[in-house]
Amino acid sequence: MARKLADVAAWPSLTLEGNLIAPAMLAQIAFKQDDAGYGLLKGLTLRDEISRAFRIGQAHFDAFAQIDNPTATATINVTRAFLAETFGFTDLTPAASPLAFTAGAGRIPIVVVPPADPIDRRSAYLSTDRSRSAAFALQDSLNAADAALWGLATNGTTLRLMRDNASLTRPAYIEANLAQIFQTDDIASFSALWLLIHRSRFGDAPNPATDCALERWRDAGSREGAVARDKLAKQVEHALKILGSGFLDANPALRDRLTQGALPLTDWFNELLRLVYRLIFLMVAEDRELLHTPAATQDARKLYAEGYSLAHLRAQSIRRAAWDRHHDRYEGLKVVFRALTRGEPLLGLPALGGLFAHSQLPDLETARLPNRALMEALYRLSWLTDAGGMVPVNWRAMQTEEL
Repeated sequence: MARKLADVAAWPSLTLEGNLIAPAMLAQIAFKQDDAGYGLLKGLTLRDEISRAFRIGQAHFDAFAQIDNPTATATINVTRAFLAETFGFTDLTPAASPLAFTAGAGRIPIVVVPPADPIDRRSAYLSTDRSRSAAFALQDSLNAADAALWGLATNGTTLRLMRDNASLTRPAYIEANLAQIFQTDDIASFSALWLLIHRSRFGDAPNPATDCALERWRDAGSREGAVARDKLAKQVEHALKILGSGFLDANPALRDRLTQGALPLTDWFNELLRLVYRLIFLMVAEDRELLHTPAATQDARKLYAEGYSLAHLRAQSIRRAAWDRHHDRYEGLKVVFRALTRGEPLLGLPALGGLFAHSQLPDLETARLPNRALMEALYRLSWLTDAGGMVPVNWRAMQTEEL
């Protein structure tokens, strides 16, 4: 498997929420080339085993999809066979509600609800003394059992990996859209999922729960995340310099005002900082899907995503051909800035004011900026390099204190 750009978009059927395992670490996992303890039969390569598992998993899912309104019991039965034959969970044992099974002598709790119940929504099936979601039930089980650090929750169409987490306000998980994986033959997402949640990744008793591949990946990802934040701090500084030079090169009058002292250096620097803050705000809000108003139509969301979003520009910033001498991309950003100043229903954007008030960028909102400066700055804010290639900055998972 050739190493390639480790963009989260490489796994369209996976959702990474929080810092359960860093995207860069997931990329390393997804592009493994040796069996690394997966217990392969002689003569089989990792690629062979994943391909075989995909066909088995698809057969189970197709059979499950033929069931009309599957009950919880039907979902549990299919899940047992699906996990055992696709991911190597041959040691599943029934467990008391809210768990359906455990594996590894109780160290891996598994919650199963019917497809009609989304994993994050209250499930009537789990309502013994109170109504709760599959995600809450699993998190509660993980937090209550010292021997269990990692577990799974599924409703037959989605499958979520979670870890013991004391915080109830910052969920962290990796979720696979099984329906999308098997209906679109998304082998890339399946491969990453298989390598991540194969039974061998959870460890075995009598070793402690912390002695497992998942925990080692999490720890390594956290260490790499600290290094990545240090790199990102330097790249933010670089982006400021690039933007400053770009504005001064394209706006002689602005350069003259700065040289003559009509524009104080501190005011100029603060405007550049506010511009970078705006860019970071937009990246975080877009990645967390929090930017649009609740009333935003699908047409408005689509228009924004395809014509004005930073996600669109960030994806293009990796191509040097986009670093041209035109000035149109910053003009498009100005449309977004003005929309967030007063609100714009056509783009589904709210009126935020504050950071987006016109008074925050009195000089830069009227200035020109070459595409080469804007796109290079966005590149510095969006991508990091490591020993294996480039990885996207995970603004979605960035915590407040880190920002």
